[in-house]
Amino acid sequence: MKISPLIRAEFARLTSSRIGIASLIALMTVPLVYGGLYLWGNQDPYSSLDKVPAALVVQDTGTTVDGTRTNYGEKAAKSLLTDEKFGWVEVTAAQAAAGVKNGTYDFGITFPSDFSARLSSASGDSPRSAQLKVTTDDTNSYLSTTIAKQAAEAVRVEIAKEVGAEASLTLLAAVGDLRDGLVKADDGASTLADGAASAATGAASLSSGSSTLASGAASLSSGISRLDAKASSLPSSATQLSSGASSVASGAAAASSGSATLAGKATQVATLAAGTRSQVAAELADAGVDPAVAATVDAQLAGVSGATAQVGAGTSSLSTSLGTLAAGAAQVSAGAATLKASAPALSSAVHSAATGATSLSSGAGELASGASALGSGTAELASGSATLESSLSDAVAKVPVTTAADRQATADLIANPLAVKQSAITQAANYGAGLAPFFLALASWIGIYALFLLVRPLSRRALTAVRRPIRTTLAGWLTPAMLGVVQMVGLFALVTLALHLPVANPVGLVAFMAFVAMTFAAIVLALNVLLGSVGQFLALVFMVVQLVTAGGTFPWQTLPGPLAALHQALPMSHAVDGIRQLMYGGLSASVWSSILPLVLWLVGSLVVSVLGAMRQGRFRILRELRQSPIGA
Repeated sequence: MKISPLIRAEFARLTSSRIGIASLIALMTVPLVYGGLYLWGNQDPYSSLDKVPAALVVQDTGTTVDGTRTNYGEKAAKSLLTDEKFGWVEVTAAQAAAGVKNGTYDFGITFPSDFSARLSSASGDSPRSAQLKVTTDDTNSYLSTTIAKQAAEAVRVEIAKEVGAEASLTLLAAVGDLRDGLVKADDGASTLADGAASAATGAASLSSGSSTLASGAASLSSGISRLDAKASSLPSSATQLSSGASSVASGAAAASSGSATLAGKATQVATLAAGTRSQVAAELADAGVDPAVAATVDAQLAGVSGATAQVGAGTSSLSTSLGTLAAGAAQVSAGAATLKASAPALSSAVHSAATGATSLSSGAGELASGASALGSGTAELASGSATLESSLSDAVAKVPVTTAADRQATADLIANPLAVKQSAITQAANYGAGLAPFFLALASWIGIYALFLLVRPLSRRALTAVRRPIRTTLAGWLTPAMLGVVQMVGLFALVTLALHLPVANPVGLVAFMAFVAMTFAAIVLALNVLLGSVGQFLALVFMVVQLVTAGGTFPWQTLPGPLAALHQALPMSHAVDGIRQLMYGGLSASVWSSILPLVLWLVGSLVVSVLGAMRQGRFRILRELRQSPIGA
């Protein structure tokens, strides 16, 4: 017997009664009902979020920023109510809490009373983070909690953008003012550097002069100290000098008087000598003394008379000189007396001068030291001023000159520095289109599974009479496979025509879905042939495992290790991947990489089914030939 008669026989068996036809139609619609309803219900839930009731509580009392009253909470609430992304209802805090708890609202967002104050605290001394309170209750829906967090995050981002722009603008304005201050400081630093250089030069001259002054003061102090030491004995020396001068004056006066007396005596002696000479000459002449002898005697008396005259003259001159000496000595004595009287005051003055000179020397030394330090300090000041001027110039050059428009543009950029530009190689049209590959594959398995509740895996008569297991297996596979293809064509029509989900490659997708249905039919057939009713039950378990590992919702990489390993091995994973590529317009190579594992599953399952058919043909018992409840 050929394959086609076997298939016709099976279809005849399935449609042999009204209940059989009804059952077949009902099972054929299972994937359409499952896949169609689910995709319809989840086609685009994000476009209907405005139907989600959400409580909005504004307790913000506002704040004053730079003299302007503002209320960030009211602004944000007004924006939320205007956007209408959710079914916002502005209520009190108590109403929000009660409403979220009893399910009136899926979630609630509250702007606390200090919301604006905390947002503006960044410009003060005690910055504090503002808080946005989100109230959720997972008994309403876990996804509502997730959506509430996303809504709160969107509010946070918008407010952070607004506050960030304002803060950045304030900061940039302050930077502009700072630059103006730096320019002025640079000018001042330049003047300071010039002045400091002049001061350093003057300080160096002062230091040099102070050193000279200190040296001179030290010499002066030393000399005056020595003078002071000498002047201490000046009063007594002056007294002695006065006394000696007085004695000299007195002695000189006495000597002058004696010299005058002596001069008178010498004159008398000279006169007497002259008389004596004349008398002697007369007596010698009278005595008849040889004239020569008389001449000699006369000469000798003449010498005596001359010497006597000279003594008288000298004595007279001495007397005159002694008189002069006495007068001078008297003057000296008078001066010495004056000196004696003035010596104590002079000595005291010299001592005071010595003390002052010592202080002057010490002060000059300190002045020299201070002037030296001043010189070093002013030199450092000049160097530091030059460095300051250079640094300020560099700082001014690094701070750009901006206008109000520039600062506003920069503030906007700082508040929102990153814009995400999505470059989608392929893209699902909406949420339903995103889930469609998974549910189309799942619906295909469910449809095949349901068909095997009605379709007989292998013809028992063929197994008994024909004993050709390959033909019998192919006939057993093609019957549910063709029905599965019809299911997939109907599901494709429902998805594209009724739900209007876009498909990039419709011909390829419907063909791939048909191939997936045929593969799943081979797998379920093999389980039924190999294990009977137990295999049918395992087909259900197999579906559950694939439902978890197919990666239809979350990326399969998020699965635990053992389940992630099954992802690559199980057929539904490749069915989902292939449908994605064809539905979104992916790569043909990726489609073929999904087809190859499915071909292996298809061929392997058919081989297992043939082996099972061979075994059943060999060990088949008469009990298996009993009449089917829905017809032979």
